[in-house]
Amino acid sequence: MRAAASGGTVPWVRARNNKQMKLRRTYLTAIAALIAAVSFSNARVFGAGKEISRQMSYEKLCYTCHKDIRQTWQGQRLHAPVELGNCIGCHNPHASNHADLVLSAKNRYCFNCHDKSSPEFGSEHEHGPVKDGLCLSCHQPHASRQANLLSAPQSELCYTCHQEEKKEFAKQYMHAPVGQAECLRCHSPHTTSETNLLRKRSSELCSECHESSQPGFGKAHADYPVQKQGCSDCHDPHSSSAEGLIRAFPHVPMVKKLCSFCHRPASGADPFGLVKSEDGLCKSCHADTWKQFERSIVHPPIREGKCTACHSAHASNERFLMRQAKQSLCAECHTSFSERYKLQFVHEPVSKGQCELCHEPHAGNTPSLLKTNVMELCKRCHTEQHTVSHPFGEGVIDPRDGSMLDCVSCHDPHSSAEEYLVYYPRERELCIQCHKAI
Repeated sequence: MRAAASGGTVPWVRARNNKQMKLRRTYLTAIAALIAAVSFSNARVFGAGKEISRQMSYEKLCYTCHKDIRQTWQGQRLHAPVELGNCIGCHNPHASNHADLVLSAKNRYCFNCHDKSSPEFGSEHEHGPVKDGLCLSCHQPHASRQANLLSAPQSELCYTCHQEEKKEFAKQYMHAPVGQAECLRCHSPHTTSETNLLRKRSSELCSECHESSQPGFGKAHADYPVQKQGCSDCHDPHSSSAEGLIRAFPHVPMVKKLCSFCHRPASGADPFGLVKSEDGLCKSCHADTWKQFERSIVHPPIREGKCTACHSAHASNERFLMRQAKQSLCAECHTSFSERYKLQFVHEPVSKGQCELCHEPHAGNTPSLLKTNVMELCKRCHTEQHTVSHPFGEGVIDPRDGSMLDCVSCHDPHSSAEEYLVYYPRERELCIQCHKAI
């Protein structure tokens, strides 16, 4: 009794308490198991069990909260899932890892229904938004007043991205589809097997409107069967400052319709065959230019007699009849530059496509077709930096290869991930390329 009074526990009392606790735990475990069994038998857990009943259809259920959205769609064309009240065709009703509770990432979920392997999407050349899965750049997901659920009238939609092109299309003479903003008369909005997203080959496309049997067609083309050729060699397909949509810089024989100066007779079996070799024809008129080609280093297209690798024989929107803007033209062969343009620091002439500021386009006497030696070339622009603390120039040898140390020993002349176009970080790594003892 004293032990109990002083806070202890009598042995027989302790034994009874332990027995009660064990019995209580047994009861609680049994009750918990029963509750769990009942709960799981009536619930749908991860697709198992019976369907949980809803208060109403999905359509009505969603619109109990989203009333305002539904009202904005009145009188518009509806996306099929919206029209069918199938909101869960695109949205998860509970939770999602993606914004707006969509079932998958926005660059993929349209293709849950719209098969990307179909002919509409399966061609070689893809429109940028299609390639990136950005369908909502052009289309509304729920409803639109425009056909095909476009986000804006087709006459405006293309120009939301193609602003620069719109400026170019405002010249005096405008192609009818451009003037009417009917881009899709010629271009596919998704994918195509033709470049520039043309719906079909340019000659076939043009002949849909411009039939060769039309009066004056033959005379305008010196009776050559041009309907089977690429019309855009001479004509701008959008707009031009010249009548007939002739490109800005036409080749003189083309303007004067002296086709037979270069080509065989129009009535012959091979009317577009050349009367002599390509470089032989060019030399007939450009004899002065040909004198440059006697230099020690010749650009491969010139050496191979392929003037038209860079120049159009008929007309161009670029000076000197270049087939396209110089930057993209040079990158056709010098493919590594496409990636180098993406580096953080790009030499200004490179970023502006002014390759010819440093390089001869045809032939030269300096490696890499440079217009002069590296140091003289750099000083033409970098007048403030032509004297530096680090020794370089004649008599200063690069220990890595024994050549003379000059500007490009440390600086990349095109682009770099490092400031000042150096090859390596300036703090240490650049210096230890030569100064190994540091």
